[in-house]
Amino acid sequence: MHGTKDREAEPRTVGAFAAGGKAIVDISLELDPKNFGMRTPAGFTKDLQFAMEVLKEHDAPGGAGQIVRGVHMRLHAGSHVDAPEHNVRGGTQIHQLPLETFIGEAIVADLRDKMPSRAIAAADLEKAIGGRVRRGDRVLLRTDHNNAYDGGSDAWMKASPYLTIGATQWLIDRGVVIVGYDFYHGNDEPGAPRVFHNSRTLSEHGVVTMPYLKNLDRIGAERFTLIALPLNIIGAEASPVRAVALV
Repeated sequence: MHGTKDREAEPRTVGAFAAGGKAIVDISLELDPKNFGMRTPAGFTKDLQFAMEVLKEHDAPGGAGQIVRGVHMRLHAGSHVDAPEHNVRGGTQIHQLPLETFIGEAIVADLRDKMPSRAIAAADLEKAIGGRVRRGDRVLLRTDHNNAYDGGSDAWMKASPYLTIGATQWLIDRGVVIVGYDFYHGNDEPGAPRVFHNSRTLSEHGVVTMPYLKNLDRIGAERFTLIALPLNIIGAEASPVRAVALV
């Protein structure tokens, strides 16, 4: 059964599995070249969109009856984590971050009222999670925007809310270790003193960012365990993750 295409084709968005009596909720965005795209702004030496290609077919002469695919992608494609080096020259890289960062207690901040294009202020975070957040938590910002992800269009970006400078500092002051987004995390408060102000400031304070999440509406628990392990890549500023919530 496990070796058949039919088995692999079963829906896996939210697993009806159990791990120590807990359900596994998949909060990762699907990586599909048909519906995933990334901007290539100034400064890139080349464009590299997500794509797969077959390197060897099952029936290739001398190929041992195996199929092998290759992937072309940025380390920031799909659900991923950004180490501080992404925004800070000489900052901590992925392989230097402790694995404990990526497994642990998490909470969701319900910010659906900030759609579309509204500011997320410190007062909004205080209202949503002020009484629940603890030092060392992983905070996932929920708007449900990525539940209808359209491939990263301009409309998707413009409709995304944004963190104010005060909200960014609020998260830093609370000692969170990861901030996750289910909307475009590159929007900045009008008048912010620099590009990508909120993610850059989080990186400068050692906070890992985790963009391109979805299905945060399916968690339904006040506190849960987040597991989002990066690949053990040496010398990298980011890594794809399969992010799941144990509820």
